[in-house]
Amino acid sequence: MKKRILTILTILISAISFACSCDIPKPILEFESAEYVFEGNVISKIYAKDSLTYTITFDITKHYKESDNPKNLEFTFKSESKYTGEWTSCDWSVNKDENWLVYAKYWKEKLTFGYFCSNSKPLDRRTIFKKEQNVLNNGNSFKLENYIYQSETEFNFTKPISNIDSIFRTGQIKEYERTFTVLKLYIDKKGNLISVSNRFGYQFEIDSIFNLPIEFKTNFDKPIPEFEKDAIELVENIRKWEIKRHDKTNIPVFYVRSLIITYDKEKKEWNYEL
Repeated sequence: MKKRILTILTILISAISFACSCDIPKPILEFESAEYVFEGNVISKIYAKDSLTYTITFDITKHYKESDNPKNLEFTFKSESKYTGEWTSCDWSVNKDENWLVYAKYWKEKLTFGYFCSNSKPLDRRTIFKKEQNVLNNGNSFKLENYIYQSETEFNFTKPISNIDSIFRTGQIKEYERTFTVLKLYIDKKGNLISVSNRFGYQFEIDSIFNLPIEFKTNFDKPIPEFEKDAIELVENIRKWEIKRHDKTNIPVFYVRSLIITYDKEKKEWNYEL
């Protein structure tokens, strides 16, 4: 019986731990995508007649993002499980008299904000750390196009424009010892390939305020296996890529793209995974 209870508890804890697993965006990128970023106090919480939703009103005490600076903002959310009869480990709610830091943006033409996958937080329970406060204080001076991006969700997923399949058919046929590598491709705002590196042959220079790369440097200070040398030479021919753009502003940016390269010894074929 004890073993059964332990198993059930383990399943429940696992479900709670992983159901809301997601990457919280870097504060400056959520700031950039937001319509409003503010601190405020919840002065009212009113449930709908059917109790399935509730509307909260913030009295805004500080605006961080330059905007029309409204004194109050309202948001409507799905009610707690005791009203809806539906429960998930991702449930959260906002209550009257709470103080919040909010990154609010439009989703399906509705102004809203999140919690688990957001930097929005109740300040009675969570703290604005010094690095985030620095971002908030300097967010209006941020220039999206001055930085380098990788796999952030606020941008489109890019693919090569060059015919990558035909390029890979020109790969050298050898008896390689190692047949797997992950290459890093540095691409400019116009979709032009600038440079290619392996996982250990590059480094970023990071901006101290916004925690984003401002420079990509290749640094091959270690011997490169023959397979990686040939892979880099092959990938350098993929000159044109789709332009990476910010979802909200459509601004084109520099970015780094990862490319998995393998070689099938039996078929003597080069392969890739985007």
